[in-house]
Amino acid sequence: MIYQFKVALKDIHPTIWRRFRVDSSITFHQLHKTMQIVMGWEGYHLYLFDFGSFTITRPDPTFPSGNTPELNARREKIVDHLTKEGQKVLYVYDFGDDWGHEIILEKIFPDQPEGQYPVCLEGERHCPPEDCGGIYGYQRILEIIATKSHPEYKDTIAWLKKGFDPEYFDLAGVNEQLLQKEKQLNPKEPEEVEKTKKPIKLTTAKLKKQLQSLSQPDLIQLLVDTFKLSKQTEQFLTIQLLGEEAIEALFPVYEKKVKDEFFPDRGFGKLRLADAKKAIDEFEKITQSPKHTLELKLFYVEMGVEFTNAYGDIDARFYESILKMFASVIEMVNEEDGYDLFEEFEERIAAVVEKTEGIGWGFHENMQYIHEAIRWL
Repeated sequence: MIYQFKVALKDIHPTIWRRFRVDSSITFHQLHKTMQIVMGWEGYHLYLFDFGSFTITRPDPTFPSGNTPELNARREKIVDHLTKEGQKVLYVYDFGDDWGHEIILEKIFPDQPEGQYPVCLEGERHCPPEDCGGIYGYQRILEIIATKSHPEYKDTIAWLKKGFDPEYFDLAGVNEQLLQKEKQLNPKEPEEVEKTKKPIKLTTAKLKKQLQSLSQPDLIQLLVDTFKLSKQTEQFLTIQLLGEEAIEALFPVYEKKVKDEFFPDRGFGKLRLADAKKAIDEFEKITQSPKHTLELKLFYVEMGVEFTNAYGDIDARFYESILKMFASVIEMVNEEDGYDLFEEFEERIAAVVEKTEGIGWGFHENMQYIHEAIRWL
């Protein structure tokens, strides 16, 4: 079946809206991706579909859902929850700016194999820019750019994307993007399962045996080829062979990866916390250095605290991520051989707790509680 939706941003006048069609067998995550393109968002933030008695989102294992049941958007199909014309659901994007969208299932059509889906049919007005402060922030932007004599006009125009026009909607451009992402935005075609031989698995014991059978030139060549295989392998072997000096040279690279999610050199931080944490995990695997890993984790916490002090309260998930990382830092300090780490980083650990004073959501109190668990105090 083909579903025709109308989506409109809530509480903004004149209305910013779109009408579009999708295959009914897509997941809610695919619907989210489609709506990002159709509306003009950039996909930096979290989202959910609110059905009242339950929500559909991408569950965060570090942050419990509370009393409202939370279903996985990558698994739930829209056809299983949206079943009749006129049915509505609330789509919320960016839990900081809190953009609410009312989605209405306008029409249900039979399958049309010759059609291109998803497709946008019509719409009006440009969606607000990312991270502009929600409805009231966007209304203020509109007021400023409507008056060239406004004292904030030049700064606001410089912050907006070049040529931003709140009344402009590029239907052809939207459909071009949808066509480019057609494969990702449609149901996966069932793959034919071919009978294959059982894959050969190389165990650690077999690997050692094979390596022992190689001549020295062959072993050297194998290592050289492995070195060239990927950037991570190159970094791992460099550290294994050159030691502390190589770790010190690599640390700023990963420190910048973390910093860029909060305070990039240009623009605003995208707060892709999963990417920052992935960089930390990668660094830990490559270096196997407790000292530098702890320092990188502590830097993540420091950046999170600095970010919220710069921009105000964020949301519970953000704080939960920072608290979890801080707890990991304290766990490393509390290891039997962690006293040297405690001595080296004691002042920075205490300082970051002090900087959370005044932050809401119980963040400061939780940071203090985790800090008090240090065994060496």
